[in-house]
Amino acid sequence: MAMRSALLMQIMWLFSLTATPVHAQQKQPALVTSDGPASVTMTVYRDPYRGEQAINPNWPGGYALITETRTITIPAGESVIRFEGVSEGMYPESAIVTGLPEGVKEKNRDARLLSPAGLVDAYLKREVQLTRTERATGVSRTQNAMITAGPGGGVILETDEGFEALRCTGLPERMTYARVPKDLAAKPTLSVITQSSRAVTATVTLSYMSAGFDWQANYVLNAGDIRADHALDMNVFAWLTVANGGNQSFDNANLQVVAGKLNKERNADLPKGPDPFLSLQCWPMQRTDQVPFRLPYGVFENEPLGNYADADAEAESIIVTAQRKGRVREQRNMAFLPAPPPPAPVVVAQQEELGDLKLYRVPERIDVKAKGQKQVAMIVQPEAEFKLVYRVKRESLYGNGNYIAVIPTLISRNDEAKGLGVPLPSGQGMVFENALSAYLLAGEVKVTDRAVGDKIEWMMPASNQVKLLHVITINDAKGYDISLKLTNANPFDVEAEIELPENLAGLPDNVRRVDGKNIWFVTIAANDEINLAYRISLNR
Repeated sequence: MAMRSALLMQIMWLFSLTATPVHAQQKQPALVTSDGPASVTMTVYRDPYRGEQAINPNWPGGYALITETRTITIPAGESVIRFEGVSEGMYPESAIVTGLPEGVKEKNRDARLLSPAGLVDAYLKREVQLTRTERATGVSRTQNAMITAGPGGGVILETDEGFEALRCTGLPERMTYARVPKDLAAKPTLSVITQSSRAVTATVTLSYMSAGFDWQANYVLNAGDIRADHALDMNVFAWLTVANGGNQSFDNANLQVVAGKLNKERNADLPKGPDPFLSLQCWPMQRTDQVPFRLPYGVFENEPLGNYADADAEAESIIVTAQRKGRVREQRNMAFLPAPPPPAPVVVAQQEELGDLKLYRVPERIDVKAKGQKQVAMIVQPEAEFKLVYRVKRESLYGNGNYIAVIPTLISRNDEAKGLGVPLPSGQGMVFENALSAYLLAGEVKVTDRAVGDKIEWMMPASNQVKLLHVITINDAKGYDISLKLTNANPFDVEAEIELPENLAGLPDNVRRVDGKNIWFVTIAANDEINLAYRISLNR
């Protein structure tokens, strides 16, 4: 009997062990949250496929290497460390965490963010409290409701009265949630699981690649007067423009950018949570014939009409306009002084070498705000020498009686003798000319990457002052004769270079072979014209 009782006790004891839940036997890991970095370093790379297009303001196509330093207190045992405030464009597979006592066991990228749509998605098929306020009495009524559908395409609630859509009753209403779900974070978060044999305060470094960044050079080119030899001095200034397309700001950051094209492979698609915005929809409760018809636009019934200006106001407007005309007349008689050159920038990005690439480092910490752009001075070359030449490409010479586009081109060489001698990253440029009262925009140019020693050719918009007329005078089986008339309506002489076809029947005067091309070099006097005739042979 005693043996039977002892055996029964052992069986019950073993049963109690097997019946114990696993989560009760194992200790849950401690949760450690780092809400932000102590310091940040950002290295931004250009979009390799953007070409000459401007930066996409909604979601830039470049990327950045972000390195954060954080100080955290890690307890003994297993811990889950949450790095909040990382970039939402983070590539999770690129994240590297150093400084933990025993390294990283597991990484997780939390894409579900705290938002109106995120809360609805987390509480789907769960109960919330719905509060409505009567407009007439101001009395609020709270009732329980279950979210049965959402957040996309509207939010459907089930109450004691049945099924209905959120905010479709015409009454002010709000939903109240019992608590914030643990898997929803207010900021993009990377969590790692680590182990430590003792409690320790560690300085941890988190490095990762992130999409949603880009940069380019924006040039401001102030042109001086054109001299007799068609040369001019140019104040070449460039802004380093960095774009952050994410919702996270990086304050007090060390910023640097890399010029040049890297061989970067495509990354895996980023983890995405639900859309943060609710899309609410309603439908009529009546039959179709009971729904009142209203025009989608125009003047509705009982809508007040606009209050237009009366005769007195109009008279007053006329008097003010007359006074302004008088001021304008006085200003026209004033002698304006030339606009002063732009002031020297306080902070200029410093160029460094990075293999075959160029690294530009901003010497001071700056703030890179969410959904914004930051500009820092990048290139300051106040006395660069250029030459203005009007050019026509051979491909443009076609048709009979056509006016051909003539392109003003700013030509120089990127060396110290020309007042440059610095790498010129690709970007967009705006050319300004001194128009007595101020520097006025004369045109825009596209700047491509130019190393030291390279030739520079910046093409301006086609000229309306210098025109080329292309006429076919004779067309026979052996070829055809061409007549070109180049006119200059400018009050100054211009220099032109016209590229002619290859199969010429002899070279006319002032036409030379340069780099395998037939070029007509000509200088046209102010308000003058010049003609050239040549023959194209079809037997060659």
